[in-house]
Amino acid sequence: MGSWVYVRGWLDFYGQENEARRMLADVPGWAFPEGGWARAACYGRAVRAGHLDELLDRVRAVAALPAVDADGDRVCGFFIAFHEEDGQFEWQVRDGEVFVSRAPARFDYLWR
Repeated sequence: MGSWVYVRGWLDFYGQENEARRMLADVPGWAFPEGGWARAACYGRAVRAGHLDELLDRVRAVAALPAVDADGDRVCGFFIAFHEEDGQFEWQVRDGEVFVSRAPARFDYLWR
């Protein structure tokens, strides 16, 4: 059956929310909270390890959305992905990319 990866995180938008909604509409696990000033998408789901790249590719596509105004603000966000076998990783969404690295020990409390 394969191992699981537990992914939690969010994306913040600066005018790209409608396009991101369209891009993420068919991916289970996303929520777009209503109300307030912030425009964000939250994600929380256990994913089979063999399907993790599909999710990461979708996050990368949203991260690559261009800025929509002169401020140049891009999509940004943060995710923690805990793999049952490989440990914990963080995904930093910034500057049009997703940077994946081993999560620092300060996040270990999330999985104890």
